[in-house]
Amino acid sequence: MHPCLSFYCPQPVVRDDSPVRLERFPRSVHALLKDQFGPLANLRSSAGCGVFFATDSPWIDLQLARLRHHQMASCGVAIEVQHEDGWRGVDSADLREREGDLTVRLPTGLERGGPVRPVVCWLPLISTVAFAGLAVAEGAQVEAVAAPAPTWLALGDSLTQGFIAQSPLAAWPHRLMRAWDAPGWNLGVGGLRIEPEAVAWALAAQRWPLVIIALGSNHCWKDADVATVAPRAEALARLALAGGHGQVVWCLPPWKPCEDGKGPPEFAGVPLDRSTAARIATVRATLREVLSSFPAITLVEDLMPHDHRVYPDGLHPTAFGLATYAAGLLPMMTSRLRDPATP
Repeated sequence: MHPCLSFYCPQPVVRDDSPVRLERFPRSVHALLKDQFGPLANLRSSAGCGVFFATDSPWIDLQLARLRHHQMASCGVAIEVQHEDGWRGVDSADLREREGDLTVRLPTGLERGGPVRPVVCWLPLISTVAFAGLAVAEGAQVEAVAAPAPTWLALGDSLTQGFIAQSPLAAWPHRLMRAWDAPGWNLGVGGLRIEPEAVAWALAAQRWPLVIIALGSNHCWKDADVATVAPRAEALARLALAGGHGQVVWCLPPWKPCEDGKGPPEFAGVPLDRSTAARIATVRATLREVLSSFPAITLVEDLMPHDHRVYPDGLHPTAFGLATYAAGLLPMMTSRLRDPATP
């Protein structure tokens, strides 16, 4: 890999000449979830991972390898270019019809010979892919830019990871990262239940000014999983509070159309009916009760619009819904994020 490239990624990246995956989770978590097909596939996604450098090139050819999709909805990559007034983003076309090795060209709006500006290439939210390299226009400059250090943590399921959002810029953790001007780790995993052992390493990585937990929805699909909510939530709450973090926020499972008898009848074979709606209400109530014993945890709920049209698959919101979710979280600990040393 070119020495001018730096990686924004929770796990170390092996710098060689072969395509590399930008991994978010250690191998121990893969082993822990090896029997859970959905989470195991989504662990390999590079959601929130990017490649930093600086250039004056008018375009970037992002070279991808082993692209494989894990959702039927549109999927893409994106770049952001830093200007005096902030970051400006450009999304790729939909890549859902493409798999394997490919090159994606994205315009930067820069001119050769003009200012050399920091650029970050963001990888897909859901699809798995390896980063194979990049190319710039002939005669363009490329300089090193250090990837920023993360200052807050998002632990969640598919809603956090960014399921059905085509652009990596649309996920709610990325929206908050830009709004706060504070880099964060997106550790959302589609299909993940409350699994304290799967996120313990991240909570122990550093003393975070802010930890946002958005887990619980995936206990709603089976009665057996509903029964495990209380002990798992208590264990994760204790683990999160043991790290001396600035503030811990827990987002309860958001509203789903099936709770009002609306939306499609199923998702990936899971019924979205009145029985599922009842389980959602039970899980939500259980989390409220358990987390009420932890006054240091800020409980947040009802961040999503109650409009079934925002959820085309019955569970996951469009970019508009993700923007609404992020807006509801915007007031959380902004002052602490501007000073990570604040206890």
